[in-house]
Amino acid sequence: MAFISSFTFNAHEGLQTHSHSYAHIIIVLSQTFYVKFSGREYTLTPRVIGFVPPGILHEYGCTGTALTLNIPAEMIKATDLLSLTENCVLDISEKLEPLVSLIKQEVEENACHSDSLRYLFYYLYDKLVAQYRPPSLQYMHENYADDINISQLAALENYNVSYYTCWFKKKVGCIPSDYLKMVRIEKAKEILATTRYRIIDVAMQVGYNNSSSFTRAFRTVVGVTPNQYRKSALEAKTGTGAKQIKKSSGNMSRGK
Repeated sequence: MAFISSFTFNAHEGLQTHSHSYAHIIIVLSQTFYVKFSGREYTLTPRVIGFVPPGILHEYGCTGTALTLNIPAEMIKATDLLSLTENCVLDISEKLEPLVSLIKQEVEENACHSDSLRYLFYYLYDKLVAQYRPPSLQYMHENYADDINISQLAALENYNVSYYTCWFKKKVGCIPSDYLKMVRIEKAKEILATTRYRIIDVAMQVGYNNSSSFTRAFRTVVGVTPNQYRKSALEAKTGTGAKQIKKSSGNMSRGK
């Protein structure tokens, strides 16, 4: 199971540039935080939350103090990356203030590896993504188990089918049917990792009529079968994965 780590960033002279495999959630505690990536510049304040996608070279600096949450890439859905890269700032509304306060409290109590922080992050993540999703994409995320056709989706954007297909591929990077498949498989991964439902039951819950078509689609997107994914998720949850990581870390330390 992936864990969130944190770092408190303090003011310093000059700017820094780096990239890393994880994503950043940036919560400014005082003054401002500057970040630039993909040709865009952002100045964050204590009234907004920033997001930096994984694997992207970014320049950053701070005039005060900021809390950065390091989010493992596997916790960011592939279907959301484009939207998050283009729209990575979320205003902290009155409804979100208690959530941000809870996140700060969890970090202060050194509970980065707790399930509570994971749940808080996912809630914040959903708010960040939903704010920028076009209507047809949001419809797929809300109705992935239904029989969705492209005419429905095009109508939500007020486009004809031909134009919608071109618009969608340019904006998202794939055709609508492939995007829907990724949405369904992401949901299936959540179900497989947290329940004991049979594979056919999982398939039906995410919009597939039989386990064969579901398994083929799952393997195409994830690279392993649903059963193999469930086994890996269970091993990580019970600590097998954590022990392997700890062992590897120890070997690396001895090699320095």
